[in-house]
Amino acid sequence: MAIRKDANTLTAAERAEFVAAVQALKAEGIYDQFVLRHANAPMSAIHRCSAFLPWHRRFIFDFELELQRVSSNPNLGLPYWNWPSGGANASMWNDDLLGGDGDAGGVVRTGPFRAGQWTVINASGLPAGPLMRAFGQNGLPTLPTQAEIDQVMAVTPYDTPPWDMNSNPSFRNQLEGWIGPNLHNRGHVWVGGSMLPMTSPNDPVFFMNHCMVDKIWHEWQIRFPNQGYLPAAGGPFGQNLTDPMGSTPTGQVGQRPIDVLDSAALGIVYDDAVVQPQPEIPLIVVGAGPTQADIGTPGETDVFRFEIPSFGPHTIYTTGPSDTFMTLFGPNDPNVEVTSDDDAGENFNAQITRNLSAGTYYLRIHLYSPSTTGNYAIGVRSEGTSPSPIPELIVDGASINAAISAANESDLYRFNITTEDTYTIETSGTTDTIMTLHGPNSQIPEIDRNDDGGISLNARIRRQLATGEYFARVRHYSPIGTGAYSIQLIRG
Repeated sequence: MAIRKDANTLTAAERAEFVAAVQALKAEGIYDQFVLRHANAPMSAIHRCSAFLPWHRRFIFDFELELQRVSSNPNLGLPYWNWPSGGANASMWNDDLLGGDGDAGGVVRTGPFRAGQWTVINASGLPAGPLMRAFGQNGLPTLPTQAEIDQVMAVTPYDTPPWDMNSNPSFRNQLEGWIGPNLHNRGHVWVGGSMLPMTSPNDPVFFMNHCMVDKIWHEWQIRFPNQGYLPAAGGPFGQNLTDPMGSTPTGQVGQRPIDVLDSAALGIVYDDAVVQPQPEIPLIVVGAGPTQADIGTPGETDVFRFEIPSFGPHTIYTTGPSDTFMTLFGPNDPNVEVTSDDDAGENFNAQITRNLSAGTYYLRIHLYSPSTTGNYAIGVRSEGTSPSPIPELIVDGASINAAISAANESDLYRFNITTEDTYTIETSGTTDTIMTLHGPNSQIPEIDRNDDGGISLNARIRRQLATGEYFARVRHYSPIGTGAYSIQLIRG
């Protein structure tokens, strides 16, 4: 059985075997094929996307199989770079494994991959000089700490729309490093040199970096067995659960995310995989005072639960100075999204009012800006009467007269498209409006927005729409502005 070990704990024999296998793959030309496979993959297919983790799991799995083949050792496991103990003085950078930092010009002159012994290639497959490194010299002088890894390990769900570098909350996006403490990306940037471009597999530490990423995902999957891969469907092609992933050849395992989700079935074993217990989700008591909370780290997401004993209207709300975004899940399933809200409450607070059936519900709360921190309070109350329905726009129907009557207010409308065609949603009047369009069949994904596309300062969105239910949200351009307006939906 191949066991993936911390690179710093490898014995002298294990180090020699790994180095020899890598050098043999380089001599065969196989190593460079891995460099080109990564370098020539579309950025949006393998990075800043939901498939980032399964794509790279398959990539390093294939590399590990080649190491085993060329070494004639089916038990040779790919080592991982344990960031908290893998700084510049760690033994993995010794001459018997990876070699160390670059010289004043960035050229690596120590170890088995030093200048004269190892040549990198460019994206065309042509020789491009020696291996380059510049430890901690590219704006990120430190590597991820265990506390930062633990923070990301607590994030759910796997991913959220828009399924890219702006997704939040998102375990995938935090692990990749576009929000939160920055894990994977920091490994690349800290090493610098040859680890910066898309040809980064030129440096063998690339595979150790991604082995560490895969180890964290592996442990997260065990910790949260009910948190599946997302999107299952409805995302960009190549990112959905059963889509073939881009730039992934046929091989021992399939080309889809679903084919690599079960790391145990692939025979992947880590030496010290410690499964942390799933954290207890704080309970909010319906009708009690708001619970104080805070987002203490950029990109953090808080999770709460509450119990509804019987059907009826309820309001879930935040208060405080922070601009909160709230998503509601349930009943009795933390992965079934009910609805979400940004600014329906006072002063940029989130608020959801709707009928809820009996059961357990879950809330995920983060700040609108992933780069900010702040405190807030969260509460749930029973309303006793049915909430007002969302006003419905009728295609080619009469305008709806409305008004932004308070600072930070936003109005929500819904409409159904039964025939795919081009439609126009526009406001009229003297109020400076901003409009966002969401759907289909969800208030979450924002598919369009407009400020002054209509007459004067009115908002206007014209686009092709597939069948389904859509939502339009209207705000005043000024956070403190008020005023009357009308809104209409027409075909064409």
